[in-house]
Amino acid sequence: MLNKVLLIGYVGNDPEVRYFDENQSVANFSLALHRPSYKTKAGKIVPEQIDWVRVSSRGDAARFAEEFVKKGTRVFVEGRLSTRTYTDKQGLQHNITEVVAERLSFVDLRSSAKHQ
Repeated sequence: MLNKVLLIGYVGNDPEVRYFDENQSVANFSLALHRPSYKTKAGKIVPEQIDWVRVSSRGDAARFAEEFVKKGTRVFVEGRLSTRTYTDKQGLQHNITEVVAERLSFVDLRSSAKHQ
Protein backbone atom coordinates (compact mmCIF):
# COMPACT_ATOMS: atom_id res chain seq x y z
CA MET A 1 0.00 0.00 0.00
CA LEU A 2 1.17 3.52 -0.74
CA ASN A 3 0.27 6.58 1.30
CA LYS A 4 2.30 9.48 -0.11
CA VAL A 5 1.35 13.15 -0.40
CA LEU A 6 3.32 15.84 -2.26
CA LEU A 7 2.01 19.41 -1.99
CA ILE A 8 3.16 22.93 -2.79
CA GLY A 9 1.23 25.77 -1.23
CA TYR A 10 1.22 28.88 0.90
CA VAL A 11 1.22 28.65 4.70
CA GLY A 12 -1.99 30.13 6.09
CA ASN A 13 -0.85 30.73 9.68
CA ASP A 14 2.33 30.73 11.73
CA PRO A 15 2.91 27.17 12.96
CA GLU A 16 1.49 26.29 16.38
CA VAL A 17 4.22 24.39 18.20
CA ARG A 18 3.74 22.21 21.28
CA TYR A 19 6.32 20.35 23.30
CA PHE A 20 5.85 17.07 25.15
CA ASP A 21 7.83 14.06 26.50
CA GLU A 22 11.57 14.69 26.58
CA ASN A 23 11.58 17.85 24.43
CA GLN A 24 9.67 16.25 21.52
CA SER A 25 7.64 18.73 19.49
CA VAL A 26 4.76 18.88 17.06
CA ALA A 27 4.07 21.83 14.73
CA ASN A 28 0.70 22.37 13.03
CA PHE A 29 -0.21 24.83 10.30
CA SER A 30 -2.66 25.22 7.42
CA LEU A 31 -1.63 25.15 3.78
CA ALA A 32 -3.50 26.88 0.93
CA LEU A 33 -3.51 25.00 -2.37
CA HIS A 34 -4.43 27.16 -5.37
CA ARG A 35 -6.11 25.91 -8.52
CA PRO A 36 -6.06 28.68 -11.14
CA SER A 37 -9.15 29.76 -13.04
CA TYR A 38 -9.64 28.36 -16.52
CA LYS A 39 -12.01 28.43 -19.48
CA THR A 40 -13.78 25.26 -20.60
CA LYS A 41 -14.16 24.29 -24.26
CA ALA A 42 -17.78 25.48 -23.99
CA GLY A 43 -16.53 28.93 -22.94
CA LYS A 44 -17.53 28.72 -19.28
CA ILE A 45 -15.03 30.38 -16.92
CA VAL A 46 -14.28 28.31 -13.83
CA PRO A 47 -13.00 30.61 -11.06
CA GLU A 48 -9.83 30.07 -9.06
CA GLN A 49 -10.29 27.64 -6.21
CA ILE A 50 -8.37 27.37 -2.95
CA ASP A 51 -8.28 24.19 -0.90
CA TRP A 52 -7.05 24.31 2.70
CA VAL A 53 -5.12 21.38 4.18
CA ARG A 54 -4.03 20.87 7.78
CA VAL A 55 -0.34 19.91 8.10
CA SER A 56 1.18 18.34 11.19
CA SER A 57 4.90 17.72 11.61
CA ARG A 58 7.07 16.17 14.31
CA GLY A 59 10.76 15.92 15.11
CA ASP A 60 13.14 17.60 12.66
CA ALA A 61 10.28 18.76 10.41
CA ALA A 62 8.57 20.41 13.41
CA ARG A 63 11.79 22.17 14.41
CA PHE A 64 12.24 23.38 10.82
CA ALA A 65 8.63 24.65 10.79
CA GLU A 66 9.08 26.43 14.12
CA GLU A 67 12.27 28.17 13.05
CA PHE A 68 11.67 29.00 9.39
CA VAL A 69 8.02 28.59 8.34
CA LYS A 70 5.82 31.67 8.67
CA LYS A 71 2.43 32.76 7.38
CA GLY A 72 2.67 33.38 3.62
CA THR A 73 5.73 31.17 3.11
CA ARG A 74 5.55 28.96 0.02
CA VAL A 75 6.56 25.42 0.97
CA PHE A 76 6.86 21.94 -0.44
CA VAL A 77 5.41 19.28 1.86
CA GLU A 78 6.14 15.59 1.54
CA GLY A 79 4.29 13.25 3.84
CA ARG A 80 1.32 10.97 4.30
CA LEU A 81 -2.40 11.26 4.98
CA SER A 82 -3.61 10.47 8.48
CA THR A 83 -7.10 10.44 9.97
CA ARG A 84 -7.71 10.70 13.69
CA THR A 85 -10.69 11.10 15.97
CA TYR A 86 -11.03 13.36 19.01
CA THR A 87 -13.80 14.31 21.43
CA ASP A 88 -14.39 18.02 22.07
CA LYS A 89 -15.35 19.67 25.39
CA GLN A 90 -19.05 19.18 24.61
CA GLY A 91 -18.52 15.43 24.17
CA LEU A 92 -18.93 15.48 20.38
CA GLN A 93 -16.65 13.25 18.34
CA HIS A 94 -14.80 14.73 15.34
CA ASN A 95 -12.69 13.16 12.58
CA ILE A 96 -9.72 15.05 11.18
CA THR A 97 -7.78 14.16 8.06
CA GLU A 98 -4.40 15.86 7.85
CA VAL A 99 -1.05 15.57 6.14
CA VAL A 100 1.68 14.33 8.44
CA ALA A 101 4.77 16.06 7.03
CA GLU A 102 7.91 13.97 6.88
CA ARG A 103 9.83 16.60 4.93
CA LEU A 104 9.41 20.36 4.45
CA SER A 105 11.36 22.67 2.17
CA PHE A 106 11.03 26.16 0.76
CA VAL A 107 9.82 26.72 -2.78
CA ASP A 108 10.58 30.46 -2.71
CA LEU A 109 13.86 30.99 -4.56
CA ARG A 110 14.87 33.76 -2.15
CA SER A 111 14.93 31.27 0.75
CA SER A 112 17.93 29.02 1.04
CA ALA A 113 17.05 26.91 4.11
CA LYS A 114 15.96 23.36 3.35
CA HIS A 115 15.06 20.38 5.49
CA GLN A 116 15.53 16.83 4.32
